[in-house]
Amino acid sequence: MAMTRLSFALFSGLSALIFSGMASAQTFFRSPPTEASIHNPSATEGQRNRTTISIHVPANAGAELERVVLSQQTNLDQWTWGRRNPMVYLGDYGLRRRGEPGLAEATISESGDELSIRFNPAIEPGQQVNIVFRSFNPDADIYQWSTTFIPEGNDPIASDGPTLRVSIYRNNDYR
Repeated sequence: MAMTRLSFALFSGLSALIFSGMASAQTFFRSPPTEASIHNPSATEGQRNRTTISIHVPANAGAELERVVLSQQTNLDQWTWGRRNPMVYLGDYGLRRRGEPGLAEATISESGDELSIRFNPAIEPGQQVNIVFRSFNPDADIYQWSTTFIPEGNDPIASDGPTLRVSIYRNNDYR
């Protein structure tokens, strides 16, 4: 009899937590992405560029990668990501590889210092995603971004990633 009351009380308390939302689950990376890099084969100011961001989602990540946010560190100039949405391909980075349109949507904050890339569909654990932007290199300087990875799911908990860095050099070709 005492055991039945205790069981009922425990079950009632658990039910109250679940239905009140206090026990709602959050999505997080068990092992967040830590391998991220940026490639820009054209390093002279004013040149056309093909900037590619590569992110490896570990096989034991525990969640799919839905979004990545790049926040540009303080700099005189903003990096120009271009007007079109990026192209995306899976697998190893390749200088001449082309991606497919429509797999990612990029939005830039009003201040211009934050780029958010949402994947559709989300990137599964064990895959490497490469996001390709086409634009023009800004003025000569060193450009850096902090990275934040956001998993797909309910009330996601973001994970900080590595800092990405690109050097752009002055065009000293005076003719």
